[in-house]
Amino acid sequence: MRILILLLTFTFQVCFGQVALLQGTIKGSFTGKSVKLVLMNYETRRDKTVSQTNIDSKSSFLFSIQLNEPAIYNLLIADSSVAHVLVKPNDKIVLALTKEAVNVSGSVDTQYLIDYEANRKIVFRKWLQPTYDSSAAAVKAGDKLRIEYWNVQHEKASENYKAELAVWVTQPFFINSLASIHHSLRWHPDYDLELMEAMVRSISSKYPNFELTKQLINKVTSTKKIAIGSVAPNFSANDGKGNAVDLQRFRGQYTLVDFWASWCGPCRQESPTLVRLYQRFKDKGFIILSVSIDASREKWITASAKDGYTWPNVSELSGYASPIATLYNVSAIPNSFLLDKEGRIIAKNLRGKNLEIKLIELIGE
Repeated sequence: MRILILLLTFTFQVCFGQVALLQGTIKGSFTGKSVKLVLMNYETRRDKTVSQTNIDSKSSFLFSIQLNEPAIYNLLIADSSVAHVLVKPNDKIVLALTKEAVNVSGSVDTQYLIDYEANRKIVFRKWLQPTYDSSAAAVKAGDKLRIEYWNVQHEKASENYKAELAVWVTQPFFINSLASIHHSLRWHPDYDLELMEAMVRSISSKYPNFELTKQLINKVTSTKKIAIGSVAPNFSANDGKGNAVDLQRFRGQYTLVDFWASWCGPCRQESPTLVRLYQRFKDKGFIILSVSIDASREKWITASAKDGYTWPNVSELSGYASPIATLYNVSAIPNSFLLDKEGRIIAKNLRGKNLEIKLIELIGE
């Protein structure tokens, strides 16, 4: 009988997973608000809601999660992200959420995620927020020269932002934890290859068969494919009229593959510059291929027309889950790749005057 019980228990765990508990309390008037547990996919960005509940009259909620291996979830309250949690089989995690902080017990790895996000927000305010604010002021004033200036400054700030995040990630306690995979969304493809490979060595040696490890390895592999000097991965997608547009058809021209969306403020601010440079260089061997990561066809088409996009412009209408965005490791926009006539990547994220200077260098005045 005992053997039978053990066999049944083993079978149940294999088929249905082991149970972990995630309990939380939140200060404020949230009774009845929805709470979602969203499984993160760092390779494809196709995150999936796996469970949903409501906050009860005691300002608390509880998830019972069945899983066979560790997974990272995004916890959303009223559709706003409040924390990321790394859940392992048999965990009993308790979160106490306030406006100021998230306190964790029962999961060291979740504490690492909370600490990382807290640090990321500090670094964001240090480097990126000033450029967003200054750019917004320039847009409000209608000052095109200031808009171009702050677009360039934003890219410099973005590099500093990612570099400072990478320093935090290299701390031994974090880089050796599965929690470090959360940083993969914010990797810089060129400067962080050494860091990414260090993460792969650390994680794959400890957790070789986990889904998170596979996502990490696949992400690094795809990152190498879009390094400077690599031939840009080919893709095909439909334009607004339903016609298929293939990247390879632009061989023989300098091609800017520009990822954008109708809802992306910095992308739209760059539109006048792209229109100006396209008109200036289009007859000299320069073409733009815009790839929208919109999910709404109407918003994509309306924004394209309003901003004057007369060059090829495609979309898979699937947001960041777009296979093309995944192929190019696009987890934030604006994001662009400048290709030479043979289709090799020669520069990334050139904006404003920086793009103009590079085109003059390649094509001439």
